[in-house]
Parts: sequence; structure tokens; C-alpha cells
Amino acid sequence: MTEDDDDPFAQTRMTLGEHLAELRRRLIRGALAIVVAMFATWTYYPQLTRVLTWPMDRALETIDDEQRTKYEARLAEERAADPSVPRTKYFRSEDPADRTLHAELTVSRRFSMIGPADGMFAAMKISMYGAIALAAPVLLWQMWQFIAAGLYANERRAVLRYFPLSLLLFLGGVAFGYFLLCPVGFYFMATAYPPEEVNYIGGLGEYLGVLSTITLALGLVFQLPLVMNALARLDLVTYSQFKRFWPYFIVVAFVVGGIITPPDPYTQTFVALPAILLYGVGMLSIRWIKSAPERGSPPR
Repeated sequence: MTEDDDDPFAQTRMTLGEHLAELRRRLIRGALAIVVAMFATWTYYPQLTRVLTWPMDRALETIDDEQRTKYEARLAEERAADPSVPRTKYFRSEDPADRTLHAELTVSRRFSMIGPADGMFAAMKISMYGAIALAAPVLLWQMWQFIAAGLYANERRAVLRYFPLSLLLFLGGVAFGYFLLCPVGFYFMATAYPPEEVNYIGGLGEYLGVLSTITLALGLVFQLPLVMNALARLDLVTYSQFKRFWPYFIVVAFVVGGIITPPDPYTQTFVALPAILLYGVGMLSIRWIKSAPERGSPPR
């Protein structure tokens, strides 16, 4: 038996230069996929903009509804004392069916762009987001082809077994941020001051930055059960250690929630509670993991 027969990487071993050349080849293919996808997403960036701004639209619509209800009640109260009070004191029309408030009494539903190039930069950023999502299958395949060459057969099987769950958890975190957390967070950001006192002007570029930060951070937070599972399988952390850390993790979850969300207790709790729940799920998933290494694992 030759030395190569004992080497699981005998057929795939590469020099440093070959690794760098392979990495360059994979990166070029991934970049080309993004460029091709961007030709498609650039055509539809107005539609993509409406999709990405939905959380803020929902928050501002809620604020506008609350302001209309508030001034309908105020108008009714004033008319009870003086029937001659005009509806146009608060609303643009005397028609009761027209509930449009004067601009200074509510929030603007339109985003603002201050610099001359802000619109172009925002459109390019939105197109890039869409291109990355569209090219994701190619990007993931190129990444897998590069990584798989350096893994044992059992490690490749483990990655293929856990990656779909990891991707599902990531998408679940992004969806949680987009559909639930961001509308609530943006609502509290826009109502830090009453609309009657401070005119809210939302910048599109700043908004996209906050939205991407929150959703991507939540996608990573939702990986917690898999990270805990991996640490337990590698015998780096035991179930009892995770259990002892449980009270401290509750504090950590609220601290992290305060960092990645607007500074208010509601959105902070929106992040902390799922993280605590995921920590519990991770503890349950490792409770029955055996400390002994799996049979058939190659020696290191």
C-alpha cells in the first residue's frame, strides 16, 4: 500500500498556487453571475424598490391612520362646542369621505434624496440586492465546489445534510425581520417626535442600509441552534454548560437586540424573544448528542 492510498486527499490535493487559482476562478464565475443577473434586476428596480420599501410604507401608513383618527376625534370634540369649526382646519377638504390631513399634521409617505446622485446610487444598490438574490444558486454552487475539494467524504455529507436547514433558518430570520420586526421598528423611529412637531423625512439610502442590517443580522441570529449543535458535536461545549449559561444568554439576547434594532424596548424584545427561543431549541437538539465521535470518522 502506497502513501497515497492512506491519504484521503491524494486525488484532490492542490498546492497553494492551485488553491488561489481555483479561488480566483470561482470568484470570477460568481461575479459574472451577479453581472448577468443585474442586467435583469436593473430593468425592474422600480418594482424592487416598492418591495423593499414595504416595511416602511406599512409603518407610515399606520402613523397616518392614527393621525387621521386623532384629528377626526379632535374635530368632533371642537364641533360639539362650536359647530362652525371647519373641517379644513385639519383636513384638506370639507368632504367627510376625504380623510387627507394637512401635510404638517402627518408623515410623508415619500422617500427623499438630497444629493444629485442619491437616486442613482439607491437604484444601483437595489439592483445589486436583487442580482445577488437572483444569482444565489450559482454563488452557492461555486462556493460549495471550492470548499468540497478540501473536505472528507463524511464532512461533505454533513454539510449537505445541514446546509438546507441553515439556509431555511437564514431565510426565516430575514422574513421575520422584513415582515414583523422592521415595520414595528420603523414605526417607533418615525414617531420619536410627533409629526406635528418634527417633519419626518426618510432618506432612501439610509433606509436601505438599516433594512439590510436588521434582516441580515436576524438571518445570522437564526443560525443559533445549528451553531450550538456543531459546538456540541465537536465536544467544545456540553449540554450542561449551555444550560448554566441560559440566564446569561437572556441578558446577551436583549443586549444584541438593542444593538441591531432601533433603541426602543419593543423591537429589542422582538429580537430577544426569538433568540431565547432558538437557544432553547438548540439545547433540546444537543441534549441527546453523544460525546463519543461518530464511527467511521477518519483520524486527524
